[in-house]
Amino acid sequence: MKILHRLLLSYAALILFAFAGGALMALAWAKFDTGPWYQIGLLGLGGVVISVLGIRFGIAQAKATSAPLQKIAAATKAVADGRFDVRLEPSNLAEATALAESFNEMAAALEAYNSTSIDRLLAEQRRNDVVLGSIDDGLIIVDERAQIERLNPIAARQLGTTVELAIGRTLDDILGGDRFDQRIIDDIASQQLSQDNEPDLVIGEGVMQRTLAVALTPFTDETRPGLVVMIRDVTEEREQEKLRMDFVLRASHELRTPVSGLRMAMDLLAERAAFAPDTREADLFDTVHTETKRLADLVSDLLDVSRLSHADTPLKLEPVQLAQIAEDARARFEPMALERRLSIVSTTADNLPELQLDPSQFSRVLDNLVGNAIRHTPPGGEVGITVVAGSDAIRIEVRDSGEGMTRRQLARVFDPFVQFGRNSGGAGLGLTLSREIVERHGGRIEVASQRGQGARFTVSLPWPSEAAAA
Repeated sequence: MKILHRLLLSYAALILFAFAGGALMALAWAKFDTGPWYQIGLLGLGGVVISVLGIRFGIAQAKATSAPLQKIAAATKAVADGRFDVRLEPSNLAEATALAESFNEMAAALEAYNSTSIDRLLAEQRRNDVVLGSIDDGLIIVDERAQIERLNPIAARQLGTTVELAIGRTLDDILGGDRFDQRIIDDIASQQLSQDNEPDLVIGEGVMQRTLAVALTPFTDETRPGLVVMIRDVTEEREQEKLRMDFVLRASHELRTPVSGLRMAMDLLAERAAFAPDTREADLFDTVHTETKRLADLVSDLLDVSRLSHADTPLKLEPVQLAQIAEDARARFEPMALERRLSIVSTTADNLPELQLDPSQFSRVLDNLVGNAIRHTPPGGEVGITVVAGSDAIRIEVRDSGEGMTRRQLARVFDPFVQFGRNSGGAGLGLTLSREIVERHGGRIEVASQRGQGARFTVSLPWPSEAAAA
């Protein structure tokens, strides 16, 4: 039966019951004065009974109409809660039965889709697990509280734990100390990589000792942020680097004495030998003299780079005014700048503190930077030396107005034996040596450049209190 028909029937029945009850009540009232008392009572009682029956019939009809709708509402709530196996039985209302059939079709479709989605998610998860397990490097995903959410078996092995024990813990909790957690939290909050390079992580002792390179990369999936920790075992690489640097140190040390003697001999010969100008002999002698000097400088730079690469090589620290070192460098290179028709300027901030530096080594840094700037700046250009005090560091900037560098060149500018530009010279070890010296002082050196717009090298040194703490 349709809802409209049931409502019409209920309405008609209520009218009939009300009419009958009212008629009996009216008849009882009319016989109040003339009829006997039992007739009046029976008529009144009959009217009350008929009225009560009518009310109960209306209530029953209302319940019969609303019950299917209440079942549909309860089933809808169950589906909203994720229970897709709910089904509705047909009722005596045509509309409710049609709605129940449509609801059952919808619930079945949702159940099939949910089952398919879960299967697909499980398949994707298994695929991701296989991919993570096949990566040779350790991979760890941590949340905004620095707690580990996921890691592959390689990472668990590298950290000396298991996947099950690592989940929910932090790196500092596993490794001990307070090296990673706060930095991870800061990187996730800022969604930026830290400026400092992450030092190697040493795990184990003796023959079981391993050296791990760690890289931190924050990310966000638009719901919550996190961070990926990549761990790579570089034990063999570091050992090979040490062997290579030891070989370079020994070879350059052995070559230094004979090459120095050769250079001194060539200098003395240049003072006494007299070759006619513009002759073949004069050209050959100049070539030999120049290449001998270059070879001596190369051996000296190789020896210095090898020595500085060893952490046990001491620095001769003493209180130094950075402004004075910058001014001395400007004075040393002013004749060279004038010869090349360049201008060289020096600007320093006031009230700079004294820093604990090795003055001879740090002067070499400025000599390399200023020398490169002059060599790569065309006539009429300018080379600037600026010393400024920032909130986090004291900085020296050396800038030029030369040809600049491309992004690919910037990535390799500090590599050994790498030279760029038309006016390159030397052995390509100056910037490598400069980086070693700056990092040994607890600072960092950076470069910014664009093709055709010159270059700017920035040396950042910590404030005296920070340097002392380091």
